[in-house]
Amino acid sequence: MTPFSVIGGFLGAGKTTLINRLLQRPRTPRLAILVNDFGDIAIDAALLEAHGGDTIALNNGCVCCSIGNDLGRALGRVLDSTTPFEQIVVEASGVANPGRIMDVARISSELEPAGILVVVDAGAILRQLEDRWIADTVAAQLACADRFFINRLETIDGAGRAGLQTRLARDYRDIPQVSDADAAWSLLAADNPRKIAPRGETAAHAPFCSRSLVSERALDPERLRAWLDGRGDVYRIKGWARLAGGETRQLQYAGDRIAWTPAAVGEPKQTRLVVIGRGDLPAADAILAAITVGEAAESATGGCRGAPIRETRRMPDGD
Repeated sequence: MTPFSVIGGFLGAGKTTLINRLLQRPRTPRLAILVNDFGDIAIDAALLEAHGGDTIALNNGCVCCSIGNDLGRALGRVLDSTTPFEQIVVEASGVANPGRIMDVARISSELEPAGILVVVDAGAILRQLEDRWIADTVAAQLACADRFFINRLETIDGAGRAGLQTRLARDYRDIPQVSDADAAWSLLAADNPRKIAPRGETAAHAPFCSRSLVSERALDPERLRAWLDGRGDVYRIKGWARLAGGETRQLQYAGDRIAWTPAAVGEPKQTRLVVIGRGDLPAADAILAAITVGEAAESATGGCRGAPIRETRRMPDGD
């Protein structure tokens, strides 16, 4: 049987970034990595071998496959491969219960459950666990873990680290905690994966909304920060922002942090963002009006759902 692992964690915890870093490690096993959209993974060009349809082949023997709307179909493509993989890894959606994904391996004769790694944003997790809108979703993700990967420890001080460790040890006492220094693919092979059923289906019913924004107008960083300050209904923003003067930058927002990076050659020269938040998130056109300046044609769509959100293709790395 093929070992089957899941990487989970809330929106913006750093799952995609972790995968990309691990892919660049020497002696990476021959992996099949299934993601909601492999365009999210900023794969180092030195690793690329071929890109075809829903699959990216890497020169270290690994592949990245897009799940799209059908995990079963993506798994079928991998299991039917003429060359077997040493392990299959699924990156769960940021609002999904990773235990439900692991159920696929628990009932399959071809897959062996090999552990759930849940990525924890050290600077945001305690606030998330107190947020009445998302606490059940986040807690359900944590309860499924075989290991916690504590990300962004540098964003909190010593007292914050002690508080985080105490809270996780109290509520999830049998789940080991590892951090950035321990990052390795071996984290995805739990020595003894816990034989537990996921705790409820709260994540599937949480009232999440997504808004897709496309505009030629310039995004104003100060207006964006002012719009975000004091809000509790926005959990994730990612995409490209066209700034005044025509420059385009990648934008990432999660855990109350905004990150700007230069856009790569060939990326959109307009504002193209996905905003994910609570069920009472403002309409897409209202968001655009609040954070952009100027007048131009635009497109703004969005929807609310209880099921995990399927995000727009080709958003940048960082989920």
